[in-house]
Amino acid sequence: MKIAIQRISLAPLLVIAFLSLVDTSFIAPIISSYAKSLGASDFEAGLVTGLYSAIAIPATIAMGYVIDRLGRRRVLAPLFVGDALSLYMYSLASNVQQLIIARSMHAIFDAGVFPASISMFREAIHGKRIGRYIGLYWLFISIAIILGSSTASLMVSRLGFKPIFQLLSILMLVGLISTIFTRELYRLPPERGRVSFSQLRGLWAPLIPAYLSAFILYMGIGAITGSLSPNLIKYMGFTERMGGVATGIYMAIATVTALPINILAGFLIERIGRYRVLFLGALFLVLSMAILATSLAESARYVSSIFNGIALAMILVSSSEIAVNVPSPARGTSSAIYSSMLLIGVAIGSPLSGYLTEKVSISIRDLTLYSPYLVPAIMALILSASLAIYRPRSLEEKS
Repeated sequence: MKIAIQRISLAPLLVIAFLSLVDTSFIAPIISSYAKSLGASDFEAGLVTGLYSAIAIPATIAMGYVIDRLGRRRVLAPLFVGDALSLYMYSLASNVQQLIIARSMHAIFDAGVFPASISMFREAIHGKRIGRYIGLYWLFISIAIILGSSTASLMVSRLGFKPIFQLLSILMLVGLISTIFTRELYRLPPERGRVSFSQLRGLWAPLIPAYLSAFILYMGIGAITGSLSPNLIKYMGFTERMGGVATGIYMAIATVTALPINILAGFLIERIGRYRVLFLGALFLVLSMAILATSLAESARYVSSIFNGIALAMILVSSSEIAVNVPSPARGTSSAIYSSMLLIGVAIGSPLSGYLTEKVSISIRDLTLYSPYLVPAIMALILSASLAIYRPRSLEEKS
């Protein structure tokens, strides 16, 4: 299947899509080690790691309002400048306190990049082929995630920490240049009060499944990253290093699987509808989590990771397409709510899975059930059942 770029203006927007997650994808695997290299204790390293989400969640909601109030391009340009500055500050940090300042600034500026980017992208695509273009958008994000998560540790071993942050700072300036080559298609409504949440009244019913699916998906990801290694150590006799490698392999298989499924999901949206694709994604998430909940064997982990990758693509493409298919004066806000659901999902899923691994053990005769994966499995099952029984009306563009 060949996708023709609808307009030349999509090229810089796809570059921005790539850059919207490449920085966090590079930083996530190395930030704890970097903090410790600056003298942080285990607690301080954990604080630095979790600080991003703690600040980014409320900042994302606030940025959504600003994006609808001022315009996408007008906000995106200074966000990239702030991102570049804060990332360079990472490299200048000589102690934990300075790193905390840099990470806090990064969380604030980075919070608005994805909502502004996907809002602007949605406004640049027209006609009946929206699904495939949203799939293309997520393909570029998936490439950024794979590139960052798979090469960050290797690059640190070869170059050290500081050059990584300097490189990312330069990439954010590429984002600024790309923003210059975009067109602002969003027009502020004549009544300045008719923006943001006021435009979402009456649309919550069709939007809630999109927000919930994003939350459940990333709660599952948080459960995997937060507890797969401890469970393998506890029940399978893995060493800490083996558990970390197994977790990395799981996430790598899932992300690589998602690459072609992003495009497929976009085409399926156009053929069978966004809510049916969301339903299929929820079913694959149920299967993925249910397999992990019943077996941690190598073959089970591989099958679960493939199903997880399919769910990842189908849910992200369909749910984000729903989230941005709202009146344009509320698109930034809806995208920000959607983005915050991803952050909250991981923020809850990871520590909850750790608690369940340590405190909750379920055995039925000779079968051990791994409780961290039961929670997202049950939630995804309820969501899929709800979508099978009740499918909300399709959102129509009202801009």
